[in-house]
Amino acid sequence: MKQLRSAAAALGLLVAGAAQAQQVGPPAWLRELDLSEAQQEQVFRIFYQLTPVVRERILAARRAHEELEDLAIAVSLDSDRGRELFAAEAQALAEVADIRLHAMRSVYELLTIEQRTQALHRPIRYE
Repeated sequence: MKQLRSAAAALGLLVAGAAQAQQVGPPAWLRELDLSEAQQEQVFRIFYQLTPVVRERILAARRAHEELEDLAIAVSLDSDRGRELFAAEAQALAEVADIRLHAMRSVYELLTIEQRTQALHRPIRYE
């Protein structure tokens, strides 16, 4: 039983890390592009509008994950329910990634040609 709890805790850390990676705000590297005040305001608006939706999807993923942890240590294992919960968690996190992708595309469209060039030549960093 102790090993099962440890496995559930480890799984929890992995998913928490994935959810943490789905940050709501703009990436830090945008600060290095010397955005104008108007661009900064537009970037703020893009991410501000998405915050409630992203938060709701992250909470949905967290709820599904918590149910998975409970299922892992339950007296009887319901594999079908486990698959449903895994799918729900994955779907919620995929939706966050999709929202973020569209937000970043909107931000990219705000950039000048010079800023786009700088952005494209930056090393890839996962923040």
